[in-house]
Amino acid sequence: MKKIFLGIISVIVFTAAHAQRKKEFQIRGGFGFAVYGSTSEFAFTAYDPDVVFKDEDGAATVHLPLELRYEISERFNLGLDIKWGSYLYDPDSSDGKSNRFFVLGIGAEYTLVNRDNFRWYLGAGFNAAGLELEENYTSFGIPINQVATYSGSGVRINSGLLWFFAGKLGLNFNMGFDSHNFSLKDLEHNGQAFDLTNYEGKLNVKGADFTLGLLVRL
Repeated sequence: MKKIFLGIISVIVFTAAHAQRKKEFQIRGGFGFAVYGSTSEFAFTAYDPDVVFKDEDGAATVHLPLELRYEISERFNLGLDIKWGSYLYDPDSSDGKSNRFFVLGIGAEYTLVNRDNFRWYLGAGFNAAGLELEENYTSFGIPINQVATYSGSGVRINSGLLWFFAGKLGLNFNMGFDSHNFSLKDLEHNGQAFDLTNYEGKLNVKGADFTLGLLVRL
C-alpha cells in the first residue's frame, strides 16, 4: 500500500511539473516556394450566354513566409500566417511583366510528436490574399501599362518538422497543399480605371507549398 501511495504521489508531482511548463510563443521565418496548377477565366457578361475565355496552365512562386504561433496547450497552437512574394514567368515571355502577392491568414497546428527539441505537427489555415499583375507592352505603336488587381480567399493544409538545435533557436521545414481563389477587382490602362461592369475575371491556383527557415521560441 505504501508503494502504491508513493507511486500515485510521484505521478501527481510529475504531471503537475509537466503541466506547468511555460507556454511557448514561436516566431518562424525563412524562404518558401510553391508549384501550382492554375485555371484562369475571363468572361464578357453583356450577352446571354456569357462569352468566356478559359486557360489552364502551371505556375510557380517564390515567397517569404512569416509565421507566429502561440501554444494553447502542449499539443495545440494557434497564430498568424503572413506571406509575400511573386509568381515566376517563363523567361521567353517575361519581358515587361511583373507581379506581387500578399497573404494574411490564421493557422492552427496539432503536434503529433512533442519532444523538447523536436516536433512533428499537422497544420491547417484559412487566409485572404491579394495579387497584382503588371504588364507593359505596345499596341498600334502606343505604349500601354496595364495593372490588374485580384483578391480572394485560400486554404492550406500542411505538415512540418521543428528541430531546436541551439536552445531557443531551431529549424522549421513544412510542406503541404495550398490553394487560392482570386477574383478580378480592378483593371487599369495607363492609370485609367477600366469599367468592369460587364466583365468578370477569375484565377484559381492549387498545388504544393514548401518552406524552410529558422524559428525562435520565447
